[in-house]
Amino acid sequence: MAEMLTDLLQNIYNRISQLGKTIQELKTSLDGLNKSIEDKVSTLNKKLNEFSNEIALTQTKHIEVLKKIGTSATDEIEKIKDRTGLTSIKKLTNELENFSKLSEEILNQETVEMLLSEAISTVKYIKKQQLGIIEKEAEKK
Repeated sequence: MAEMLTDLLQNIYNRISQLGKTIQELKTSLDGLNKSIEDKVSTLNKKLNEFSNEIALTQTKHIEVLKKIGTSATDEIEKIKDRTGLTSIKKLTNELENFSKLSEEILNQETVEMLLSEAISTVKYIKKQQLGIIEKEAEKK
């Protein structure tokens, strides 16, 4: 019976550990996605800055046209941010980090030892009860 409880606790611990690992992998994946999106937006912003520098140098009639293009591009970037859900991804990342921290707190050595101690105490108590019942039945015979 103790082995069954030990196996059960070990399985629970393994599943919680796997969940923590999966969450960490998801966080890593989301971080990579965020980095990729930020890199693309950053590259686009750099290109817009390069266009702005060319405009400042040429000082031609094309300035008005390029400003309109820059404004449209900025609006499109904002639309892309809204459509790709960067804000939602950041919020999800923060929530996953909080969940990861909570998981780490739950899986710390003290908590695991406390759970194992409670399980062992329960097994001992159940064994004593069973032995008490067996002894009472032997006395009746």
